[in-house]
Amino acid sequence: MKIAITYNADAAAKPHLREADPRQVAASAREVFAALSHSHECALFPVADRIAALRSIRAFAPDLVFNLCEGVLGHSGWDAHFVLALELLGIPCCGCDAVSIALTQDKAMMKGLLRRIGAPTPDGFAAAVGCPEDQLLADLQALLATSASGRVIIKPSREDAGIGVDATSVVADPAAGLARCRALWATHRQPALIEAFIAGAEYNLALYAGRRGLVTLPPGQIVFAPALAPDQRIVGWRAKWDLGSPEDLATASCIVREMPPALHAAITSTCRHVASTLGLTGYCRFDLREGVDGQLHVLDVNANPDIGAGSGFRKALAAAGVGFEDFLAELIAGRTPASTGALRTAA
Repeated sequence: MKIAITYNADAAAKPHLREADPRQVAASAREVFAALSHSHECALFPVADRIAALRSIRAFAPDLVFNLCEGVLGHSGWDAHFVLALELLGIPCCGCDAVSIALTQDKAMMKGLLRRIGAPTPDGFAAAVGCPEDQLLADLQALLATSASGRVIIKPSREDAGIGVDATSVVADPAAGLARCRALWATHRQPALIEAFIAGAEYNLALYAGRRGLVTLPPGQIVFAPALAPDQRIVGWRAKWDLGSPEDLATASCIVREMPPALHAAITSTCRHVASTLGLTGYCRFDLREGVDGQLHVLDVNANPDIGAGSGFRKALAAAGVGFEDFLAELIAGRTPASTGALRTAA
């Protein structure tokens, strides 16, 4: 089989983002290439500042594209556009489809969808760039009054990988919230997502669609350093990618070896319900937090998560005894006509 492996190489188009670092996704692409090239004809395709990459991919005439793009041409939300372009060219793409990526990329839209299908998610709203600030202050005050932690977290609504999340993201008063929104609008040029801050334990769950349907991997947990105050227990860009930074050293992603059965069942059933109801395909990861009342809240649904070495996804695969090459083979098998839509139909 001929497989094109695509990844974004568009850092030059993101001068406003200090956090944008293409090395991580390029490394993941090379890992996928190394794993697949033993049994397939593979080629790497960096997607930079020109759509000429589509012409190159089409000229290669692949049977399948393994797409790792996290944004295209400097736009974080355009990874869905790229997958759609591949679909329009009739080239199957390994991973979530364009609609799933688009839905999950917009965190505010996803929050509305989660509510509609009965999945728990923190109270919150999106603040559009340039919205009336007096109304925003009133809305912040109302949300702070009902937040169990007395705080809200404010982050970009259309970024991933922890971009735009740092120590200033959690605020306790409307004025600080307004200042945070202004800073996000200026830097990220998109709405700010404002949510009640859930101060409990943070979990994650990875899933993927193989030849026999949906596979649920062992759940993970983010372990925060005891010295961190509750409102400092967040997973921003530095905690994810800046190795050796104080944020990185204060957080650890680990697999939960022993979890109360009721909690395990709640995490698994919640994520499977969302994945199947929304028709997610390929592979995805859920981030959840447990409130002081024990209620789980879905924080994020990532339809294009990091699968590089050391990632939470890879740790979950290892805990399940699934080798990386076997995982990739299952994804490829799941893209055959008979298996397409496995996440939609799996129990």
